[in-house]
Amino acid sequence: MKKILILFCVTLISVCLFAVETDTSFSLVSDFAYYPKSDSLVMGSPQDDISRFSPINGFFSAVEARVTGKLYYKISIPFGDNPLVRGNNITLSPALEISPVTLMPQFFVAFTPIAFLKFTASTKVGTGWNLIGINGMGDLVTPEVGYEILPPFKHYFYEFRLSNLFQFDVGAIISGDWTHVVMQASYDILYTGLSGVENGTPWIWQASGEKANGWNYYSQIILGYQMPLVLQTVGLQFELSGYYDSSSFDVEYANWNPEFMRVNINPICILKFNDKHALTIQTRFSSRRGFSADKGESATNFNLDYNGREWWFERIAFSYAYSF
Repeated sequence: MKKILILFCVTLISVCLFAVETDTSFSLVSDFAYYPKSDSLVMGSPQDDISRFSPINGFFSAVEARVTGKLYYKISIPFGDNPLVRGNNITLSPALEISPVTLMPQFFVAFTPIAFLKFTASTKVGTGWNLIGINGMGDLVTPEVGYEILPPFKHYFYEFRLSNLFQFDVGAIISGDWTHVVMQASYDILYTGLSGVENGTPWIWQASGEKANGWNYYSQIILGYQMPLVLQTVGLQFELSGYYDSSSFDVEYANWNPEFMRVNINPICILKFNDKHALTIQTRFSSRRGFSADKGESATNFNLDYNGREWWFERIAFSYAYSF
């Protein structure tokens, strides 16, 4: 990992020497998501491996909101007049994310060496608090008791991430307003942690639990079609995420299946009103751990035995971006 970071820094310094043009822009993104209620189904025995779908059985489970301001400082480094390399650039992007229960500064460095590839390194550090019963940051006491609230600005969430993105547009080969069939595929390696929490102990961040200090992966594939309309893009997004191995969690949680890979299937559409305003609408069908017993009075399901994948409709989300 150290060699990769050193190589990335050397490459960054080297290519900046050839920079011929810079550009600065800013975006303000407001995100809102609504989660209906969908209780877990109890099926089978601990030895089974059952896939099932849990229907919506309540109007409301939760809402999510946040605002992110992000600065883009783009350094153009064209390697020639060829369409594949004339748009090469490095983009430096400090950002600040604010939610009702967290505050998180971020920094991104993105390098585009060729039109269809992008490499990104990023870091995030944040802290959280409790608001009307919403726990922004905490660690697990016991599976039965649940998460305790950690004091803000004494404990910090942190993330280090390396990402590579492949992207392709049929419109680059077949010109025309209606030929833009697009595809993106990415794979991220990241380390996430919560300071002051022992390795192996589960914790919660931004009211989302079942996390621990350790190495994660995240991958996505997007297939879409772009049009010269206000409804600019329609598409389908597939997401895969999880921990690389069970060692991130204490051995007592082994039956809970720490290595479970979460899969999301997200229909999306993008309304682009002009060059400054855009609205993304996303629905999400997701998967979670299924169990053969109910957690009862327990606050979490860490003491249950995993026995299959459970699908459910998780949310509908709106993301409004203003660029200037």
